[in-house]
Amino acid sequence: MKRYLHLSLFVLITVLFSVSGALAFGPHDNECTECHSIHEAQGDKIIGVKPLTNLKNPATGKNITGNSTLCLGCHNDDEGIIPIDLKKTHPVGMKPKNVKVPDGRLAKDGTLVCRSCHDPHPANPNYKYLIAATKGGRKMGKFCKVCHSDKRAAEIKKTASPKKKK
Repeated sequence: MKRYLHLSLFVLITVLFSVSGALAFGPHDNECTECHSIHEAQGDKIIGVKPLTNLKNPATGKNITGNSTLCLGCHNDDEGIIPIDLKKTHPVGMKPKNVKVPDGRLAKDGTLVCRSCHDPHPANPNYKYLIAATKGGRKMGKFCKVCHSDKRAAEIKKTASPKKKK
């Protein structure tokens, strides 16, 4: 009986650590192979996902280019992995106007990309892989103020904050 109790306890602990690890790191894996592939690269930076280049940028009317195509390789309606609707999200593929974006957050050509706000690597514990903590999305205004004025950040917060459960 003791042997089964120890075995059950071992299995329970193993499952809990596995689940907590998956929850802590979200959809991206710790082994890097979910996004990166040395031998079967389909995009820049040994990306194992085919970049999605046929989506129009609603802000510019042109196809999405650069690193954002790598993110959209998974985050689209066909793949179904938290699909991104480019009409309902922060614009990418354009040079920011009237805002001060921190150094190193823009693409080489000076345009906004997904990585301007997000770091998809599993070591990033922040809400939706944002580059800064937002207390689970409850402090989005503070995050948005990094680039936007107080007024614009307040407007963004109203539409970006997670819905409160009743």
